[in-house]
Amino acid sequence: MNKDRTGGALVERKVLVVDDDIESLHLYGDMLRRAGYAAFTASTGWEGIDLAVKEQPGLILLDLRLPDITGLTVLETLRTALSTKNIPIIVVSAISKDDDVMKAMQMGAFDYVVKPITYDDMIRRVELVFFSRERQGEGDQAPVLIVEDSAIDGVALSEQLSSWGYQVTWVRTGREGIEQAATDNFDIILLDGLLPDINGFEVVKEIRATERLGTTPVIMLTVLSGLVDKLKGFESGADEFLNKPVSWEELRVRMRSLTRLRGMTKQRFALSEVVGVITNAIELAEATEPRHNQKVASISVILGKRMGVHGHGLWVLEMAGSLHDVGKLVIRREILFKPGKLDPSEWAEMQRHSEYGEKIIKPVHGFGEVADIVRHHHEKMDGSGYPDGLKGDQVSQFVRIVSVADSFEALISDRTYRPAFTRDQALEILHKETDEGRWDPQVIAVLSTSLDDLDNL
Repeated sequence: MNKDRTGGALVERKVLVVDDDIESLHLYGDMLRRAGYAAFTASTGWEGIDLAVKEQPGLILLDLRLPDITGLTVLETLRTALSTKNIPIIVVSAISKDDDVMKAMQMGAFDYVVKPITYDDMIRRVELVFFSRERQGEGDQAPVLIVEDSAIDGVALSEQLSSWGYQVTWVRTGREGIEQAATDNFDIILLDGLLPDINGFEVVKEIRATERLGTTPVIMLTVLSGLVDKLKGFESGADEFLNKPVSWEELRVRMRSLTRLRGMTKQRFALSEVVGVITNAIELAEATEPRHNQKVASISVILGKRMGVHGHGLWVLEMAGSLHDVGKLVIRREILFKPGKLDPSEWAEMQRHSEYGEKIIKPVHGFGEVADIVRHHHEKMDGSGYPDGLKGDQVSQFVRIVSVADSFEALISDRTYRPAFTRDQALEILHKETDEGRWDPQVIAVLSTSLDDLDNL
């Protein structure tokens, strides 16, 4: 059973999708399963209520436009039933300012999304829910910086956020905001777009230029409402753009989501440090070329970017590349260090490192996709790989990328049984094996044009 530990309590990694659009049901179901969640779907309101009671999912995605009863009726029914009243619900709407959306938030929905929704945004919001299931309070004393020159607006924001449980710092100029952000560690920044010294767009740019503040969520609050101004705000690095006068309910929702995202980002940074320690242990255990795992991670990210992967997907590639050989920590040392050829039983045990790796990683919250790649990073397009003999479309894009990165990095590194190949020689070998059906031709083509990006690895 697929479970996740958050806040000390086990939460089922099951998601129920209630939507009358069949294409949306298939799309969302595929997205969730790809990220390691168990997905259940319902095309009517009553079917959704029935499944929620029976399956007890960890989250429900609820469309407000249903053929039999309204999404608000479904939400009200689930909120009044003892068995479902604590299940988080994200409402889905095709209109961002739908009155029903605001009603749903007032009725206790966790968040709302506007169709169409991308894979990255979907998984980010779902992970936020599972990450925050056992939260202490809404704001949980998260530190927030308000940059607002208006005394009336500044006081109102400070009092409202404090009532929601946030720890508030308020400054009145852009320069003070930049200095305060650089000094303290805020989980979120609320920024007026029109300030007396420098405008909010420039403040965001300076904040984003600081490495430590690169991921701190920023919400711009302004009277500017034109599309050009909003685009300018997003281009400068703002995460949200809300118009004044601010709707407290909408601000509350965005604050809650972005604060959870900040907490998850902090967790990922901490996990990245742990991953670094683990990769060092892997290299000591198997006596590989120094930094092999980090190089595989870097090559995977480079290839991913060139193939249109971004955001959450790049993080998955980085983690999978770093941890692809973690299962070798379980393999007997006499096999890892054997100077000669492995006999059939030894080779069979060595092959199991990918399965061991999946078992090590899969229990970690948010690492479902990473665990899947680790399990399959030795699969080949022609079905000759292991452990499952996947073939063709069964081999995911991310597995194709990491497996090529791993093989290329191994070829250009010294081994006990051979010296390193040059990059050109390694590419020639991979091109030949691609002709034989082992590798994805697109990944190999991208690798061939990315050699200059690998110079600093």
